[in-house]
Amino acid sequence: MNEPDDALASARRQAELEIAKDRPAKATRALTYVLEELVPIPGTTFRLGVDPFLSLIPGAGQVSGAVFGSVLLFDAARLRMPIPVLARMLGNWAIDWLVGLIPFVGPFLDAAWRSNLKNLRLLNRTIDDRAQVRDASVRYWIAVVAILASMVGLILLVPALLIMWALRALP
Repeated sequence: MNEPDDALASARRQAELEIAKDRPAKATRALTYVLEELVPIPGTTFRLGVDPFLSLIPGAGQVSGAVFGSVLLFDAARLRMPIPVLARMLGNWAIDWLVGLIPFVGPFLDAAWRSNLKNLRLLNRTIDDRAQVRDASVRYWIAVVAILASMVGLILLVPALLIMWALRALP
């Protein structure tokens, strides 16, 4: 009777490992938490991380925040996210870096933008909707084929109609 329990436990561990491979790494999730949500603001639902405070350190703080934020991009590449998702994540990261450079207001904008949290949510949403991404790709190619077929049809149909019209116009 011990063998079925061992087999079940082994199968469960294997399934958990397979699921974990398709998720952002624990280090990525932990780093995002530290950068964006470490400390709750009393009386609100808002939380602050260390990322806005890093922006207060001229030069080095912004660079270190950008380096920490890029970890999420590397994890997304590891998980083979679609190019549009990676581009959007890169845009969020770049905006975070650029607004953090603005003197005096940069840290406040950095706290409001929260690119690391946005990117983690985008990454998780894309992982959860892989079928939707795959379907969108299929719909995209079907639309492309339909457009090209319509173009080829028009290219062939218009001259044929012109030739038929010209032949009818002859006496």
